[in-house]
This record gives sequence, C-alpha cells and structure tokens, in this order.
Amino acid sequence: MEWILYLLCPLMMLFCMKGMFSSDKKNCHSTNKGNHSEDINVLKSQVHNLMDENKKLSEEVELLQSSKGNVI
Repeated sequence: MEWILYLLCPLMMLFCMKGMFSSDKKNCHSTNKGNHSEDINVLKSQVHNLMDENKKLSEEVELLQSSKGNVI
C-alpha cells in the first residue's frame, strides 16, 4: 500500500511545478506600486518599535545580570 504514496508523490510534484511555471508573472509586481511609500512607512514604524523594545529588554537583562552578580 505504501507504493501508492511513492507513485503519487512525483505526480503531485509535476502538477505543482506546472502551476508554478504556467502562472502569469507579468502583473505580480504591478498591483502594489502605489503602496510602496505606505509600506515603507509601516516598516519604519515597526523597526522603530522593535528597536525601542530591544533597548528596554537589554536594559532589563543588564539589571537582572547585575542583581544576580550581587547575590552570588
């Protein structure tokens, strides 16, 4: 019964590859041209928030390491 799976695997791979190469890729980037500046602003905001969070977590780690050093 396992041999059926071995036969279906390459067959399914052929269908997936056919779909990948036959799709129309001409218009894949043209739909988001107007939103690039908006996307960049969102990404910049996310980076800024992550940097703030990283700074807070680094300070917390330093505080925990210094308090742990005083206990030992």
